[in-house]
Amino acid sequence: MTAVLVCIALLAAAGCGGDESAPSRNGGEDSVGNDIPLQALAMGVNSEYGRIDEIPIPQDAPPECLAVSDEEEFQRLISQAFFQEPIPEVDFERYIVIAAMQGPKPTAGYAISITSAVQNGSDVTVKVDTTEPEPGAITAQVLTSPYHLVLAERSSFDPRGELVFVFTYRDGARISQLFAEV
Repeated sequence: MTAVLVCIALLAAAGCGGDESAPSRNGGEDSVGNDIPLQALAMGVNSEYGRIDEIPIPQDAPPECLAVSDEEEFQRLISQAFFQEPIPEVDFERYIVIAAMQGPKPTAGYAISITSAVQNGSDVTVKVDTTEPEPGAITAQVLTSPYHLVLAERSSFDPRGELVFVFTYRDGARISQLFAEV
């Protein structure tokens, strides 16, 4: 019984407050930054992202993360990824799209989600959470390619203009960085 209580306590501690202590590019200033509200646009586990190139993306590659600020770039993403669900139209006068795509995975049990965006000056830190099956887990043997797309209202960014989007994992490790016009 004691072992069960210890396990429960350890699991609860691991799941509580993990992001607050994560290192950040801005020296821990995320808490004083401008939280950017995010709205879900699309999420799923089946897309063709990473499978249609002549050289497929390796299964252990980091997620592909994008900040899409215009219709042309958005249509290119949709045509390359073939998302499992229809993607609604986006008013790019009002919004930008932030996308995270995990790439091809060999089984079920993988997922990706964009959990937050915080702006400090011209830097926007976007937290991305990935999930994968536990080692030895019994999962369906099916090719998946998880993705998550969110909307961010342009008026939420201050300042606006060309911003640096820094994508990180939950623990603060950097995935990628790119510039986008907001």
